[in-house]
Amino acid sequence: MTIKRSLDDHNLENLPSVGPSTRLKLHSIGITRISDLILFLPAFLIDKTRLTNISEIENSSSCLFIGDIQKTFKTKGSKPNLIISVDVEGISVQIRFIHKIIIYSNLKPGLKIRFSGLVRLKGRLIEMIHPDIEIITGKDVIENVVPYYKTKRMISQNKIRKLIKIVYEYLVSKNNADIFSSALLAKFKLPHYLDALKYCHFPNSQNYDESNLQFESGRQRFILEELLAYKLMLNNAKKKYQTNKSHKFLIDDNMSNAFIESLPFRLTSSQINAINDIKHSFQNTYPTKRLIQGDVGSGKTVIAAIAAHYATMSNLQVALLVPTEILADQHHETFKKIFANLPIKISCLKSRVKGKAKKSLLDSVLCGTTNIVIGTHALIEENVSFKNLGLVIIDEQHKFGIKQRIKISSNNIKETYPHEIYLSATPIPRSLSLVLYEGLDYTIVDQMPQGRKTIITKILSSSNKNKLYEHILDILSSGEQIYWVCSCIDLTESLELEYVTGMFDILSEKFPSHNIAVLHGRNDTKDNNKNMAKFINGEIDILVCTTMIEVGIDVPNATCIVIEDSNRFGLSQLHQLRGRVGRSSKQSYCYLICKEDINDTARNRLIALEKYTNGFNIAEEDLRLRGEGDYLGIKQSGSHHNFKLATPDDAIINYDIVKDAITILEDLNIENKNKLIKRWGKNRSDTIEL
Repeated sequence: MTIKRSLDDHNLENLPSVGPSTRLKLHSIGITRISDLILFLPAFLIDKTRLTNISEIENSSSCLFIGDIQKTFKTKGSKPNLIISVDVEGISVQIRFIHKIIIYSNLKPGLKIRFSGLVRLKGRLIEMIHPDIEIITGKDVIENVVPYYKTKRMISQNKIRKLIKIVYEYLVSKNNADIFSSALLAKFKLPHYLDALKYCHFPNSQNYDESNLQFESGRQRFILEELLAYKLMLNNAKKKYQTNKSHKFLIDDNMSNAFIESLPFRLTSSQINAINDIKHSFQNTYPTKRLIQGDVGSGKTVIAAIAAHYATMSNLQVALLVPTEILADQHHETFKKIFANLPIKISCLKSRVKGKAKKSLLDSVLCGTTNIVIGTHALIEENVSFKNLGLVIIDEQHKFGIKQRIKISSNNIKETYPHEIYLSATPIPRSLSLVLYEGLDYTIVDQMPQGRKTIITKILSSSNKNKLYEHILDILSSGEQIYWVCSCIDLTESLELEYVTGMFDILSEKFPSHNIAVLHGRNDTKDNNKNMAKFINGEIDILVCTTMIEVGIDVPNATCIVIEDSNRFGLSQLHQLRGRVGRSSKQSYCYLICKEDINDTARNRLIALEKYTNGFNIAEEDLRLRGEGDYLGIKQSGSHHNFKLATPDDAIINYDIVKDAITILEDLNIENKNKLIKRWGKNRSDTIEL
């Protein structure tokens, strides 16, 4: 059926057999426009060129047969089944339909059918449940290579294929020209737009291998299109964002150098490079966004403090957003020490700050007497207004969603925008970071402060802790402290309490002369903060805790961390936890406790942590063990790389092409650029927010 009238891209109901119900089903699988429908590519092609030899089948194997229906009957009961007996090469195969059996009422004895699915062998019975079935009439050409669409079973394969065919024929009738030139298509060995659609949706039905090669070439064409469209949207967003004005920073090099020299330690060359990058960014007349990515313990907080000094030197205010109250308190104390000799007022805003204290704090921020505000999510509230916000620093930026990260700046935009710095202690492979953080200025801090010793990491069986207890006693006798982490993943709050309390009881019995405390989600916030403060001050020897201590906690005297059921954690999270120790010149230890019978994947993670200490090496190993898709979790909330078609693998493989895409994009006129953006844009505005 060829449609002669013009179609409105945003009106799916213009298509035959699409009413409100079908439209909603299409929406549920991401198809909101007609252009989405034609670019809803098959997940793969099904090979129906090779029939299964029925004498060689195995239980639960995928099989394809052609046979003649011998008989059909319905079982009795309130939910009858439809049973069909089919003769395949003289052997009877039983087909069973359990639900919606009325739609199979056209299957009658004497019909020849082709059917495919998983076989179940029950003694001498060969059975398939709800296989794919096609009636062979001799009139229609039977398809041997069939596209398969992931429709979440919202729409049948036949229906989605019919709708796509209608749109394809409409495009062909309109003589849809390619947005890419012939020279460009030849350079990158890409098929023409209509050919690529044909290869994907209507494969050559006789030769599977040839069809699959064409399918991959068509898919590659559209992957590159989407990545280029994203590049265009990103460039447009950057140009738009750079039309905004930022505050003018007045950085006095003498004052800056004096401040750095007043620090009780020497900066690493990585820290100095990061500071120079930030300083250069602050000279721009437009607001910048910079990600500082460094390993745990690499000194990102000091970099943030120096950036804050640049702002306060320019009579501008600073907001430092952190994910937890414990970290807010810690940063507050750290910043007060760093700025002790300067007339800088530093405040800490948390959800538990109430009443007059909160009003007084907010008033001082509004009138500008507070220079630096450190806070949790309370800092994002709309009633938090700055007089002159020049810099926003977001620590552990992956803990916040995109909207939260944007909100703190947007709440305080007047005529000028603040600069933004994101801190991340979760190293990821360079190949992925290039894809993930394109659009941000990007600085890596890959050196540790001088004098740090390598943390000794050991895997230990949970049934063999006696030597561990002996070593713990030695550490305690030296006046050093210990984290004891309980894995509470997938546990209810009550079970979490039971687990942590149980470990507390065991350790209290083992080390009766030492102070032991607990830190977990069921505790009152005041009690957690009190116990954390005591641990920081050295009043507590062993802190039994959950992963609440994963982020940013800095206790130099803590030299050992024991992680129970360590196989239940991801590699990067284990590395984060290990980073709570090794924060002084003392030798530190990390014990990974696990059962003997853990699977190979989990054991390989622990071996990798035992082998590597550098977070970037661990990230590469994590990527190798898990694969790009699982590592990145591309659909996660907070990621703006939620592509329709492209995967993390695709983005990495095509990175060099897309990076050099400027020549490709210059080859396109304005009309084709807009067409490309419209084709792959996520919504009607087709824009990306930076």
